[in-house]
Amino acid sequence: MGDQVTVTAAEIARLTKVERAAVSNWRRRHADFPSPVGGTAANPLYALQEVERWLAARGRTASIEPLDRLWQELRVYSEDGSLAEALGDVASFLSCEGLWADWASQPDEVIAQRLPGAVAQKSRLPGQVPFPQGLRPAQVPFWRRLADIADQHPADDLFEELHSRYLDSTSRTAPATSVELASLIATMAGPGSAAFDPACGSGNLLRTLTAKTGASPAGQEIDPALARIAAFRLRRGDVRAGDSLRDDRFPTAPGYDLVACDPPTGVKEWGYEDLGYDPRWEFGLPPRAESELAWLQHCYAHLRPGGTAIMVMPIAAASRRSGRRIRGELLRRGALREVVALPPGLASGHSLGLHLWIITRPRTDAPQSPMTVRMIDASALDRDRLCGLADAFAGEPGVMADVPVVDLLDDEVDLTPSRYIQRPVHAVADDHTTALAGLVPLLHRLVREPPVRYGRADPPVPLPTVSLADLVKAGAVEVLLNRDAPGSGLCPRPGDILVPVLDAASAPTVLTEPLNEPPTDRHLLRCDPDVLDPYFVAGFLRSEVNVRQAVTGTGTFRYDVRRAVIPRLPLEEQRRYGAEFRRLADFAKLLHRAAALGDDVVRLAHDGLTTGVFDPLPEGE
Repeated sequence: MGDQVTVTAAEIARLTKVERAAVSNWRRRHADFPSPVGGTAANPLYALQEVERWLAARGRTASIEPLDRLWQELRVYSEDGSLAEALGDVASFLSCEGLWADWASQPDEVIAQRLPGAVAQKSRLPGQVPFPQGLRPAQVPFWRRLADIADQHPADDLFEELHSRYLDSTSRTAPATSVELASLIATMAGPGSAAFDPACGSGNLLRTLTAKTGASPAGQEIDPALARIAAFRLRRGDVRAGDSLRDDRFPTAPGYDLVACDPPTGVKEWGYEDLGYDPRWEFGLPPRAESELAWLQHCYAHLRPGGTAIMVMPIAAASRRSGRRIRGELLRRGALREVVALPPGLASGHSLGLHLWIITRPRTDAPQSPMTVRMIDASALDRDRLCGLADAFAGEPGVMADVPVVDLLDDEVDLTPSRYIQRPVHAVADDHTTALAGLVPLLHRLVREPPVRYGRADPPVPLPTVSLADLVKAGAVEVLLNRDAPGSGLCPRPGDILVPVLDAASAPTVLTEPLNEPPTDRHLLRCDPDVLDPYFVAGFLRSEVNVRQAVTGTGTFRYDVRRAVIPRLPLEEQRRYGAEFRRLADFAKLLHRAAALGDDVVRLAHDGLTTGVFDPLPEGE
């Protein structure tokens, strides 16, 4: 392992607030620009200290926050093992409150020799022993810096910052449940005293569930490093390390009210040869290639009568021929209650859509098995509409249908919702007429209300700026990060700003209507109206400088709003800018609405022409 902190060209651009092309120009034009110390020809790595010295010699400064530097050092630290192991060591270290006070004055050599044993003795996190690779004196400065930062930030908040960067890192090998998917599952979960996840990973799903429902979390994770991470993030929970299918650490009785699981998919070595006669296979032995059906039955085995399990399933699991016997038994026993097809983009490991299967263990006093299964096809819907699926789409044609079990028990036992949800033929013509009637006036408005032309300042006038973090400290802005949205109890209100987390094409928006709860795919900002104009803030959050800072060294867009900068202007001047940004936002909304209606007009026309609803007009009419 090299002990120097390295950065990519993209990270240098972000730290110096320039375009990446500018960094490429520095490399070409300046012979003394630091040489790469690693990486590849296409993506070289540079020593951060050398880059900082080179920039300082030319009057430039690299604005690197302490947490950013700590993250870069953690990446270097993890080169001897894995990033998850290194983050697990951080979790173990932070869980030993007060430990560092006894070590701060010790020399690096002594700390390297004795600290691992002290942490192992005091930390009670499950999984592997801390510092499995040992500790070298050259690595001790990282722990000194971590301890210093931990003195200034709550340990939980500090760890969540590092964990969020871990989730964005290309070095992460294990998939993780997105906050958005976890929040959706939580909205579908009923009340319960305890929630169980037998494949909990680093704890995203359990953390969101317990924040929203108040249930006590319990989970198991096969990766010992991830088990340590999850246990630290779920302080009041019961997290155990081990292979859930081969070595279940939780008894099946009395069971849980709620089980939620986003299991690993496509795993063939899940224990097929060892678990042939396992009592958990109530619906049949899972095929070797269908580990998801093994996880589903494992979750069902941990349900108490009347309990509910919500399973994240790949689309193929609904129709694979090898799994039809188990699907059929789920239907005959009345265990499967609902299948929901979700839009693409919610999975962390791929861009395909997902299904949610909602299963229940019938009560012993239940009069009879349910005669229908609710099918919801939300695969083509806007993700903003997903929360509260059952209530939002009840009776909506083309989205939801209650399908008789007898209709599902055919030769294929296909549980794909789109197969059973048909759009009424008459609705195509009605919807086409409605969409066309809405599109025409929008097109006229676009012509009548184009964006205004602005005067040109030559040269451009620089504006003094202040960071959003400083505005937060001053009490001018409140920030709710997306990861803290579940269970926050905050109700977004008009004037609040929603900032996209992972979508560079989505602009910050100012709310004009209240929401029941903050979205999990956006940060929320609340401005003091006596100090800041929200439209002014939202407009500058979209500036090139701020968007560039949101692009990580791996090319991932992740907006950390606290690093954004806002011009320091009087409130009246802010409102003047805010009015222009508002007009631009209204035009953009109009443009997007026209585009969406235009797509609907074309799509419905195709549907009508291909189903016989519409008759093409004669040539020339």
